[in-house]
Amino acid sequence: MSGATAYGMMAEFATPAAVTAAARGLHLNGFRRMEAYTPFPVEGLDQLLHGRRRPLLPLFVFGGAAIGAVSSYALQYWVAAVDYPLNVGGRPLNSWPAFTVSSFEMTVLFAVATAFVGLLAFCGLPLLYHPAFNAPDFDRASQDRFFLCVEARDSSFDDARLREIFARYDAVHVSLVPL
Repeated sequence: MSGATAYGMMAEFATPAAVTAAARGLHLNGFRRMEAYTPFPVEGLDQLLHGRRRPLLPLFVFGGAAIGAVSSYALQYWVAAVDYPLNVGGRPLNSWPAFTVSSFEMTVLFAVATAFVGLLAFCGLPLLYHPAFNAPDFDRASQDRFFLCVEARDSSFDDARLREIFARYDAVHVSLVPL
């Protein structure tokens, strides 16, 4: 099976130290498209695999909140001052204190909705199937084994070289993962 018909190469490790060492070695050898599957969080592994990425979700949430605030205030202003102005007791048509509470509620609503949709989008959810499930003994990733997968779309992907690197770091089992 070549890299074109495979999702990647998966290696199984017995200890968290072994999977961390293998990830560090692969990173030093130029591999960047890697993912680890572990039964519990392994300290330092996420930084090795993904670096220090700056999340975009807070910017999207802020944008959603701003859109919610501006659109809510604009709607209330349009209704009260332009479309159907009623001068009751000499109050101003643009009564911003009256618009504040509902504008705040719409700000929170838009921010939460943007956060929820953005979280699903950035996490790639809903994902009902992943090719990693095809790896042998992958069900042990939630029990007592540590898996490290290098994706075939990595520019440095080479079957023989990967097998050699994984063997150097005491991989229990190495296999190609079909699509």
